Amino acid sequence: MTEPASPLSPDVREEAARLGGLLVSAGIPARLMGGLAIWLRCPSVRQGPFARPYADMDFVVAAKGATQFKTFLLAQGYLPDQFFNALHGATRLYFQAPDGRWSIDVVVDELAMSHRLDLRGRLAGPDPTVTLADLLLTKLQVWEINRKDLGDALCLLADHALAEGRPADQTAGSDAIEAGRIAAVLGVDWGFCHTVERNLASVAELWAVEPLAGAPFEVGSQVAALTAAIERAPKSLSWRARARVGERVRWYETPEEVRH
Repeated sequence: MTEPASPLSPDVREEAARLGGLLVSAGIPARLMGGLAIWLRCPSVRQGPFARPYADMDFVVAAKGATQFKTFLLAQGYLPDQFFNALHGATRLYFQAPDGRWSIDVVVDELAMSHRLDLRGRLAGPDPTVTLADLLLTKLQVWEINRKDLGDALCLLADHALAEGRPADQTAGSDAIEAGRIAAVLGVDWGFCHTVERNLASVAELWAVEPLAGAPFEVGSQVAALTAAIERAPKSLSWRARARVGERVRWYETPEEVRH
């Protein structure tokens, strides 16, 4: 049953935590991703060089739960963009707070940007966000990555241990980054793998310039360990075939921004 609406929190960060908790309690297959998901899971991003303001929320919902999720947001007082949702609802949804303070951008089943990250079957865990491994992949999949996304990835690696994990098990080790999940995703897609490895190197470079004093983990070592796990993981035949082509053919997408 959908929880009755409560007054919206005064701050978008508090509101993201409130909505995320309600979704878990209600068993709705929708989880936070994006900057606010990083903020919820990473103390290091809340102060220091990588702290920043947040203007909106990003969620991913399973297609089978989209109707329930829409009902949930309506019950919480959010206003749908009727035209946008009718046009793009199979893959994207858009809602706004009633006072316009922030918006909610929703993708269905997968995140498709520079690469495609399939999140089917990954949205029923105990946390209000997607798993830490998936969250890291959402950041590292951007070919033209910026400091904001590099900083988010850095804070994830600074605050959480790496664990081998089981690629299909999203409930075990929810406070660790499952290297097995990351390696499994990248082991079938050379382009995605190439982008992630390049961005991991940039994360290590950023850490060398701006290390976080007191962080639980040394990010340079974390990057080296994760890169090694990716390199030794099995690769599919299609991965090996695409690797032979290399950068002679573009390996990433440059999708046009969908306007609301």
